[in-house]
Amino acid sequence: MSNSRITRHFASITTGRWGPRQVHYRRVGSGPVVICFHQSPLSSRDMLATMERWKDHFTCIAPDSPGFGLSDPLGVETAQMSDFADAAIEFMDAIGVDRAAIYGFHTGAMISGAVAAAYPERIVCAAANGYVLLTEQERLDIVTHYLPKLEPKWDGSHLAWLWARLREQTIFFPWYRKSLAARLDFDVPSPEGLQAALLDFMRSGDHYRVGYRAAFEMRSDLALRNVSVPMLVTAADSDVLSMHLARVQHPSTNVTVQAGGTPEATLNLCRDFIRQHLPPRAVKPVRAAALPCRMWQDYVDVPGGQLRIRRNHEGSGRPVLIQHDAAGSSEVIHDLALGFIGRRPVIAINLPGHGESDNTLPRGKVTVAAYAKVLLAALDSLGIKEADFVGTWGGGLVGLELAVQAPERIKHVVMTDVLLLDDKLRKDLLEHYAPDIRPVWYGGHLLEAWHLMRDQGLFWPWYDRTRRGIIRREPYIDPAMVNGRVLELFRSEGMWRHAYHAHFSYPLQSKMSRVKVPMTFGAPRWDPQYDMSVEASRMYPRVPFVKLPDDMREWADVLLPQLARKD
Repeated sequence: MSNSRITRHFASITTGRWGPRQVHYRRVGSGPVVICFHQSPLSSRDMLATMERWKDHFTCIAPDSPGFGLSDPLGVETAQMSDFADAAIEFMDAIGVDRAAIYGFHTGAMISGAVAAAYPERIVCAAANGYVLLTEQERLDIVTHYLPKLEPKWDGSHLAWLWARLREQTIFFPWYRKSLAARLDFDVPSPEGLQAALLDFMRSGDHYRVGYRAAFEMRSDLALRNVSVPMLVTAADSDVLSMHLARVQHPSTNVTVQAGGTPEATLNLCRDFIRQHLPPRAVKPVRAAALPCRMWQDYVDVPGGQLRIRRNHEGSGRPVLIQHDAAGSSEVIHDLALGFIGRRPVIAINLPGHGESDNTLPRGKVTVAAYAKVLLAALDSLGIKEADFVGTWGGGLVGLELAVQAPERIKHVVMTDVLLLDDKLRKDLLEHYAPDIRPVWYGGHLLEAWHLMRDQGLFWPWYDRTRRGIIRREPYIDPAMVNGRVLELFRSEGMWRHAYHAHFSYPLQSKMSRVKVPMTFGAPRWDPQYDMSVEASRMYPRVPFVKLPDDMREWADVLLPQLARKD
């Protein structure tokens, strides 16, 4: 794998202070190793520009802090910055890094300070870009007002608040003080820039308060007095925290305080400071280790990029490949996969462009056949020679195509919620089901996506909001679930539309005439496709229909006997 391309990985901490957990991180470059810590409430995505700038000088490794991005939280409601420092050292242990230089921006700068103060034997130097030094009055004010609880609301109003909150943060600091004195002096980001930050905020959810609070409550002045390794404290002139540089009082003689100038000059200053102190060379990437009794995460290489996966090895027999639908990911089918743990090996692969997988398919060439080809490459990379398949909604079509392309690899296909479409419905779905939703400056796209996903639990199709379209079963419109589906939609960056179109265009009947492996159709009674799935079994008598429990965690109980069936 090229060192010039930023790649994504997971580190597994099998035993640690907070129990088994995983850390997602990005990596690029070669040579001396620098650990890069991001600001709140973002993720290692915030370090992309810095990593690109530094990749010819260092091996840059940027973890998502606990509870942010794709990293597991610590499982606590409050934490101190010393806890985040401990967690950072556990991460370094997990990837085999004994010593490194560290760099952090805003909250990441605070993590750098905490690590430098507590673990001097593990680092050669630290660079803190935008270090927070608050008075007690400022600290009390910010902790009281900066961190309101984030909770999904039935009407999607939390998304409108979140958009306004992020936009306001680019206009005032602190964001809740609307005064000339609090006014910031730089451009408001584009809608696309705000959208990227919003997705990181949604990934962390209400946990965002843990990292933020730890940074604000840290006695950062005391940390600077205790640093026994070289440390640079700086900030760009345009950074609101540049005024805090003058607040550094009585630091350790190891601390250098220097204004940075432009953002680019500040990064160059940090780069040159790190180069002066000769960090050790990086070790090779370490594969994520299995964690017991859970679907642990990893990335797998395929032509054109990486796919994010969840897996568990603890069962016996053929692996079961669980496949999600358009605008979904392994999170959406996580409960289904859990039912197989300890009974069969199980793996869930995020389709290209979905759920933090790279988009390895050109937008004009997204087909079910192309998805199947990518999944075969993933199985090859994982060393899986044969598997059973369980796919939900359009994900089942991918399994059918896999069985057509490689019947020697796929031994049984379960299609739940079968998309048995007549020509009229197919045309209607292609025209209306997946509208082009793009970020707009006032945030209206968020409510459009919210009501689309919510109405999927109320009407079939979701846009037929008439008496005819009512789903006459108990509605499944839990705000947390809808919020998760909105996140899935947006983080696919438009690929959800291409995936839906691929599923709706798939020639199910002609493919069914070609497949030779055993198959099963199924659906829970609450699903709008229940009747379609029953009808599909009537059309293809060799394929039995099974009624699935309402709870996806119980589906494995019904499906395992089917997977053992031989036609």
